[in-house]
Amino acid sequence: MMNQEIVWALKPLVLPPGILIILGLLGLVLARRLIGKLLLLATLAGFYLLSTPYFSGQLMTGLETVAALTEDQIRSSSADAIVVLGAGRHESAPEFGDQDTVNALFLERLRYAAWLSHKSGLPLIPSGGTPRSNGPSEAAIARVLLEQEFGAKVLAVEEQSRTTREQARALKPLLSRRGIRKIMLVTHAWHMLRALDVFEAVGIEVQPAPTGFAHGPADRASFHDWLPNAKAFLNSYFALHEHLGRWWYRFLG
Repeated sequence: MMNQEIVWALKPLVLPPGILIILGLLGLVLARRLIGKLLLLATLAGFYLLSTPYFSGQLMTGLETVAALTEDQIRSSSADAIVVLGAGRHESAPEFGDQDTVNALFLERLRYAAWLSHKSGLPLIPSGGTPRSNGPSEAAIARVLLEQEFGAKVLAVEEQSRTTREQARALKPLLSRRGIRKIMLVTHAWHMLRALDVFEAVGIEVQPAPTGFAHGPADRASFHDWLPNAKAFLNSYFALHEHLGRWWYRFLG
């Protein structure tokens, strides 16, 4: 199996903007040939399409297939706990006295998980290790935030994982030891399918609780849906990351 550090090193080269920059550089090197001109055209077209809300919405369409929980579903849930998946951190944030804190994606998940906890009365289990550096784990940082800022009850933390697959595998024994048979699983809507794949593969019963919907395009695209912007490009990155991630996990078996 390929080392995780190698995967992280290659990922920026196969996802935008890295792959587009590589194509553009190849196009410049071969600019006098037809293939070079085609590569430059493909680079420009790629940057444009990935930056449009319409195209990024199309990429998201096949990912955000799990609907948000209704309040009736929350109240009647048979889950025993809420698991919230880590999404990254900011290291040495100056506004917090140079302490590590969660990034915007993780904060979005934690806020919804805390809201679910208050609505359902279920305890929380944040998951996430220290992927590429020393310092506190994502889960440890999340525990402090959940307890001190959201006033939520944290039952346990999972601090060893670096990837979604590792989270599922690390949580399985933790949940078994505590007699937890079913969980509400909080992650972004576009990440939920990949998370469900790996959690169900290890035998964890899941009630999906997606948040942070990017939303697909309307039935009829408006003029503004074809105007490029940075948010659409970021959503395209997330969507391609998930499609590639699901393929990679299937390849690994």
